[in-house]
Amino acid sequence: MKTKIKNIVAIHAIAVSAICTVLPLNGFAQSSVNIKMAHNGNTNPEDPQNVGVQAFKNMVEERSDGDISVQIYPAGQLGDARTIVEGIQLGTIEMADVENGPMGGFVPEAMLWDLPFIFRNIDHAHKVLDGEIGQAVQEKYTDVGIRHLAYNDGGFRYFTNDQRPIHSMEDLEDLKIRVMESEVMINTINAFGASAVPMSFGELYTALQQGVVDGQENPMNLIYSQRFYEVQDYLSLSEHFYYPRQYIAAESWWQTLDEEHQKILAQAAVEASNIQRDSLVEYELKMRSVLEENGMQINEVEKDAFIEAAFEEIYPSFYATLGSGDASRGEALIRAIMETE
Repeated sequence: MKTKIKNIVAIHAIAVSAICTVLPLNGFAQSSVNIKMAHNGNTNPEDPQNVGVQAFKNMVEERSDGDISVQIYPAGQLGDARTIVEGIQLGTIEMADVENGPMGGFVPEAMLWDLPFIFRNIDHAHKVLDGEIGQAVQEKYTDVGIRHLAYNDGGFRYFTNDQRPIHSMEDLEDLKIRVMESEVMINTINAFGASAVPMSFGELYTALQQGVVDGQENPMNLIYSQRFYEVQDYLSLSEHFYYPRQYIAAESWWQTLDEEHQKILAQAAVEASNIQRDSLVEYELKMRSVLEENGMQINEVEKDAFIEAAFEEIYPSFYATLGSGDASRGEALIRAIMETE
């Protein structure tokens, strides 16, 4: 009898050991992880966004020895930006690379990155996003069911329209300009003298073609990839908004992963974002030449009046929101960004 009991105990121990090798402490099997990775950009493999997400896929699958597979869903196949973020919250989409436009509706502090002329240049933007302020905003996402992993670049945004070059604020008067679904962006374009028209990105080309709006504002690579040069004559180098994207994951799903898989995904997100950033620098130079070849007239913009309007009319109206109800805290946060060297 004793021998029989010992055998049963031994078999039980072996079984428990085998289970523990495939189950993390939270009890969910991790032998195979399948990730839906969504974004609503274009499908051009040369576009920096696709360069980045493909690098992410390759790194994750290689470093996990095939335990993790990544299926990329580009071009809004899983919905527009807001729909994708909502899918992340619900856990129906595991990961995404999403622009900042709708993020202020989920994390108010994310509106910081939408403020006009908040960054002097791309290096300034990276120092802030990768530093303490950017990390503090990242941490807010877990409260709404989102794991924020890394920031990458969409670049600076420029005005295009089919009426006239935009040299000054006066040139924006009476123009209907499509904007993203962002309170900051809507208020900014209106303060600059135009009429802001929030609209989904998928509807934009047709709206420009039919004259529903006169113009729009986007980074140069999207102006090219969406063929806006076919329905817009003028590209003005305003750099009025910086356009970050971010790699995000469903927090509920993230907590089912074992620690090693989380480490692989988190590191790959940072590295892929850096690859995307480097790719964008070269790609924008190329796109400027291509847009000129396709007939767009490109002009510089006198920014002083725009910057003054941003300081006086836009920033103060968001101090309280950015400071979680404390306007002085919000103002201090903006000043900390602008003083970052």
